[in-house]
This record gives sequence, structure tokens and C-alpha cells, in this order.
Amino acid sequence: MDRFAQGLVSGLMLAAAALTAGCSGGASALLGGAAPAAADAPGSFKNDDPTARPVAVAWTSARAQRCGFYFDPARLRSSYLAYEARQSGADQVAKAEKAYDSTFKAIRERVAADPDYCTESKSTEIKKDLTRHLAGDFAPDFPKTKTAETCWFFNCGGEAKAWTPDGFWAEQAARQGGR
Repeated sequence: MDRFAQGLVSGLMLAAAALTAGCSGGASALLGGAAPAAADAPGSFKNDDPTARPVAVAWTSARAQRCGFYFDPARLRSSYLAYEARQSGADQVAKAEKAYDSTFKAIRERVAADPDYCTESKSTEIKKDLTRHLAGDFAPDFPKTKTAETCWFFNCGGEAKAWTPDGFWAEQAARQGGR
């Protein structure tokens, strides 16, 4: 009986560990949670947000300065603001300037505190964005939010579909017809 209880407890612990691990390495995968791609991304901006452009350029500039990229942050700022002046009116330029400056300051302070900030993958990402911005392409390219796959025990993959009785019977009929 004692051996049976140990086997049962071990099996339950193994099942719980597999269930917790999910497909993407965390319990959030089972709950359908989302994990942002970059922890230092400013807020929850989307690329189509009207204020995303100044925030994206300032975010890249502050991160590049922190990681020691060789560029002139003041020149990038003035280049961006000149671009913004050609795109819109004076009131939009003032808003863009304010958004740029506040984002640059906030991101610079946030990333300065992390001594291990400049990883190889993060530096590659920063270099890609910085190169675009220095070439005059100021379109925002914030990391996309990744949604976790739906996982039920060992069945990871595919889309999560809502279960309906009609859908179940249609799927069974399709399987029966395929034999």
C-alpha cells in the first residue's frame, strides 16, 4: 500500500508539472494569457496609435544610447522632428516633441538601472530599429504581443475553437466519411 501511495503521489506531481509547464514554459499558456515581447516596451502602444511614432523613435534612441551604439541622439531627435514637421502641422509637432522627450527620459532611467540590459538579442533588435530610424524610416515597429497556444495536457498546437455540439458531430461525421 505504501508503494502504491508513493507511485500515485509521484504520478500526480509529474502530471501537475506537465500541466503547469504548458506549451510555452509557463502556466499562462494554459490560461490563454499573453506575454509581451519586450518588457521595457513603453506602455501598451500599438503600431497604429497616433502617438506611437515619437514614442517608438525615442524608445529606440534611449535603448541604443544605453547599449553604447555610436550615433548622435540629438541629431536623431532633430531629424525625427523635421520629418514630423513635414508630415503634420505645428500643433502635432509640439505634441510629438513632448511625447519624444518624456519617453526618452523615462526609458533612459528605466534601462539605466539594469546592468545586464544589453543582451545580444536585444542589441540586434535595437540595431535593426536604429538603422531604420537613422535612414529616415520613422514608422513604429513595437514588438507584437504574443498569445499563448492553447494546450490541454500534451495536445499543443492548433487554434482554440469554442466547443459546440453541432461542431462536434460535424467533426465526427467528417472523420467517419474519411474511412
